[in-house]
Amino acid sequence: MLRRVSVAVLIGAACLVPLAYSLGEAPVPAADHLDPPARTNPSNDSTPDFPADIADIYVFHDAAKVTVIVTFGGPAATGLAARYDPNVLFTVDISNRPPQTTSDHKITFQFAQETGTANGPWGVRVRGVPGVNGDIIGSVERTLVKDGVRVFTGLTDDPFFFDSQGLRESREMGTLRFRNDRDFFGAQNITSFVIEIPRERLENGTNTLDFWTSADRLGGQI
Repeated sequence: MLRRVSVAVLIGAACLVPLAYSLGEAPVPAADHLDPPARTNPSNDSTPDFPADIADIYVFHDAAKVTVIVTFGGPAATGLAARYDPNVLFTVDISNRPPQTTSDHKITFQFAQETGTANGPWGVRVRGVPGVNGDIIGSVERTLVKDGVRVFTGLTDDPFFFDSQGLRESREMGTLRFRNDRDFFGAQNITSFVIEIPRERLENGTNTLDFWTSADRLGGQI
């Protein structure tokens, strides 16, 4: 599963999502929920690996910061809990110089549950953030702040919009049947992690920034 974003600087692994981000707007690959289907789609696997299934990567910026959002573990019906797995390591790679396939910054997210407590609370550890002294560690479902960086991990609405019924009808009828008032993901949740980083910590002159994300299941690929 592959996605990439390229970003011009104004501003894995079983599952890999690259994203490219450029000075104006640039096309990027679409959602990749339940992919690879042989391991994450319940239609093909009776034990799908939802916690390691990356859906999308989004990158935004303003004059001061770059925001990266990665969604995974979905889509999930409302009422279901977020999906955390201590044996899955998420990585966000950032390249700020050629070759754009080489990572200059590697940020990792990993979840863990409080030991010694039945169904103890979940926490997250974020490593490798430029300009941060040590790791960012704290509870999920709250905003963590350290050395000018903000992190959130938790259950969110799935931000991706898609008319799956329209796709099915288009294939069956041979004409486009998409409608903008039907959103399959509108009634779904997903687990997300979000990180805001000051721009100057990522920039390298006017070079394009490339972002990609991967999920590794420790002990073997999904």
